[in-house]
Order: sequence, then C-alpha cells, then structure tokens
Amino acid sequence: MSSIDLISITALVRKVQSDLPEIEAKMLNESHVEFVTPKEKIRDIVTLLTESVQMLFPESVIGIDLEEDKYEVIYMFWSHLNNFLCQVRVSLDGPDPSIETVSDIISGLEWHERETHEMYGIKFEGNPDLSLLLLPEELEGKYPLRKRFKTDRSRLAESGLPQPKPRPPKGGATE
Repeated sequence: MSSIDLISITALVRKVQSDLPEIEAKMLNESHVEFVTPKEKIRDIVTLLTESVQMLFPESVIGIDLEEDKYEVIYMFWSHLNNFLCQVRVSLDGPDPSIETVSDIISGLEWHERETHEMYGIKFEGNPDLSLLLLPEELEGKYPLRKRFKTDRSRLAESGLPQPKPRPPKGGATE
C-alpha cells in the first residue's frame, strides 16, 4: 500500500473539485482538508473520499446550532495510515433539519449520527436506528444542545435527580 503525501492530498482536492464542482475544497494545512458541501452531495463526497483515501476512519459527527433554525453538521475522518484529517461541513436550515445518512457508506457512523440527532434534532434519513442513546425517555422537551432548550431549574424535576433542599434564610436562622 502506498501512503498519501502532500501531493496526493493536493490531487484529492483537485479530484473533488473536478468531479464535484459544487463542493468547496480548502487545504487547512499539509494534512488537514475541509470540504464544504451542499447536503444533497453528502453521499457523493463521502463515497469519493472512501474510494480515494486509504484506511479512512470516522472520528466524529459534530452538530452545531447557529441559531434561527440554521445548523451545521461536520464529519471528521482520519487516515492513521496517511496521517491525514478530512472534515466535511454541511449547512442545514429549518426547524426540522435533515440530511441523508452516510452510515451505510462508512460503518461506525451510526452512533455518531444517532447522538447528533438526539442532541440537536438533526434527522439522518435512512439511519436504521435514531432512538435515544443517552437521554431518558421521560425528559420533557427535546434536543438539549439546541440554543433554545431551557436549562433553568424548572427542568430539574424531569431529570429524576433529587430536588435540592431550600437554603436557610440569610442571617443563619433556621426554621
């Protein structure tokens, strides 16, 4: 197997720009590339990357709430063999953002997509299991990493944690 060096990374960027001109490619440094893609091209870019980069492994899927029903999903891929980091950034709009799954292209992304769905409400169309992974079923409200999620003390009761005892009044007097 041959490793991918700086020239090969540059060739990969050129290949993406040639084959998928609607995707913006940015060299962030000699071993880190970012691709900014429309959501309709997510499967195309991930397929091209898996065919072009040896031993490409999923590192994470990151959701970002940019406010006012604007979101981003960032996929991070790493090739240990080539010491190469690749991120794919996708913008999403609307109160119910969605994107096609890529978990069938790169196994190991099922849980990353599932967690991002649970925390941000981003639906990954075609993911076989978007059920809750971390949060309790009885939690009222959804998507705790969205900026509009209420995190004040009014939500403590639904957490199942013991309620805090009232503080004694100032001055040390107790009832």
